[in-house]
Amino acid sequence: MRSKCRASIRWTCLALALCPGAAVADSEEAPWLTTGGLLFGDLYHVPSHHSSEGDGASGFVLRRGYLTFNADLSNNWFGRLRFELNQSGEFETYTFELDFKDLYLGREIGRHRLLFGLAPTLTFDLIEAAWGLRYLARTPMDLQGVASRDTGVRIRGPLNDAGTLRYRAMAGAGIEFGNESGDGRKWMGALTWQPAERWTVDLYADYEKLSGPTDRTTLQAFLGYGAERLRWGVQYSNQDREQDPPLELASGFLVADLSPRTRAIGRIDRLLEPSPRGDDIAYLPMDPSARATIYFAGLEFRLHPHFTLTPNAVVTTYDRNDQGVRPETDVYLRLTAFVNFE
Repeated sequence: MRSKCRASIRWTCLALALCPGAAVADSEEAPWLTTGGLLFGDLYHVPSHHSSEGDGASGFVLRRGYLTFNADLSNNWFGRLRFELNQSGEFETYTFELDFKDLYLGREIGRHRLLFGLAPTLTFDLIEAAWGLRYLARTPMDLQGVASRDTGVRIRGPLNDAGTLRYRAMAGAGIEFGNESGDGRKWMGALTWQPAERWTVDLYADYEKLSGPTDRTTLQAFLGYGAERLRWGVQYSNQDREQDPPLELASGFLVADLSPRTRAIGRIDRLLEPSPRGDDIAYLPMDPSARATIYFAGLEFRLHPHFTLTPNAVVTTYDRNDQGVRPETDVYLRLTAFVNFE
């Protein structure tokens, strides 16, 4: 009976995610509830891979499905409940998992925005918005296993009248709740400066207190440019894990509109230390023994306002590891579909 209920929930989420967003209210003054959802997945083939499981693998994977409920409770109070559905990140394994993605209550305090609950962390929220292609690939730190959600308190707002200097701060409890959470208590802070309308500079730092003898400290810088038909960004991230393998990377992306419905996409991630997560990375596992460079390239076709189809390739090349061996190059050929009603 339990498995039947879980299956029913999964397919209900899929159906609702494919429906256009809706708004419900009893009157103009009553609380508003809006619903929305999205799905994305890949038809893929892996002609070359460092692992025997990945080499020659083919299939279709539903990487994410979101079902989102947004509530405007009053002029100042709001909230969000979001469910996440995904398939296993292992090759040719297609079991489903369903969990919370967001569950928070918020309040507008003047020009400041305060959140309580399970909410996005600050590590790459701004970078993910600038990249704008989560359906195609996670941002570099997300891909390397840094948590995208935590349960705690978050606040953001301007530091000057013009709003060109802004702050973000969050205290996370590291509670094992929802699909992604931090590993321990975490304090995060960021400053964003917009020297001109199209330019963004973001500086970020955090400290995470783990239960064991080691802690983590992250420093990150991002520079972004966004125009109507062209955007790009570069970042450098360094996470000191004390006795654990460090996480250090640099990345850059470019997204250019070729026509109103077509755009070209390119990104390069350079791991300056071997991936500490390595073969545990869902959908794009990496050899954990060597430094690597990941190349993303795609051509997005917007076939409908709510549907895009993107042929793309992801290629990971490796340096020689400590044993003098260069792991086999990973090549993923994908056709990625994205349905969006958010």
